[in-house]
Amino acid sequence: MSSAIILQHVPFEGPCRIVPVLRDFGIPLQIRHLYRGDEVPSRLDQLRLLIIMGGPMGAADIANPNYPFLAQELELLKRLVAADRPVLGICLGAQLLALAAGAKVYPNPTPEIGFAPITLPFPGGTEPIMMGLIDGTPMFHWHFDTFDLPKLPSPPPPQKNALPSPPPPIGNVLLASTPTCKNQAFRFKNRLLGFQFHFEMDEAGIEAMLSNGRQTILQVLGPDGETKIRDDTAKLYTRHHRLGDRVLRNLVQYLKLY
Repeated sequence: MSSAIILQHVPFEGPCRIVPVLRDFGIPLQIRHLYRGDEVPSRLDQLRLLIIMGGPMGAADIANPNYPFLAQELELLKRLVAADRPVLGICLGAQLLALAAGAKVYPNPTPEIGFAPITLPFPGGTEPIMMGLIDGTPMFHWHFDTFDLPKLPSPPPPQKNALPSPPPPIGNVLLASTPTCKNQAFRFKNRLLGFQFHFEMDEAGIEAMLSNGRQTILQVLGPDGETKIRDDTAKLYTRHHRLGDRVLRNLVQYLKLY
């Protein structure tokens, strides 16, 4: 039986609310802890959905011997991109998906850490995956890098007297932005989805990020940064939870996973 397989890179960036939502739909799932030596899947028939989580490493670490799983993930993603099989990439996962689809990944001019509102550009913000969200929806961010949107290759010129070709897969669609990072979420082809922000985070997950990222918070937000994120969590998390779960339910229904 095929499963949703979740690839986790570090102990403190787990799938959080993804697990209960998928279980509510009766979708079998596995969590593979790559940092502990679990294997990256190789058989596409195992995969009902591949979910790739975040982590402090980046696309520049593909050849780093400390993270041998990154190159394996990239090769698997290239196969899934070619076949247009369901993928959800979050943060680092979105960057790896963009890279596998032929786009560039590079440092964002401004790091984003903590809660910030997203905007929903037209027409991508009206797609089924984003239904229920509005401009100003608060989401939790933690990234230094960004990516270009992947693009479909140009079709070859038609041959004389050739039969009509089938329509190509739908190309890229920008789903969400922020003022300091335009490409926050995207759909590529039909079933490949990348989200830079952490709509899946629960309160324990946010606390784990804070506990393991104090130096990063100090570097980006200054000495009051940790207090600000905790204050924002107290104010914004209820809405973040509700709307993040809406995205997850939209995803299950859009991809027809059940």
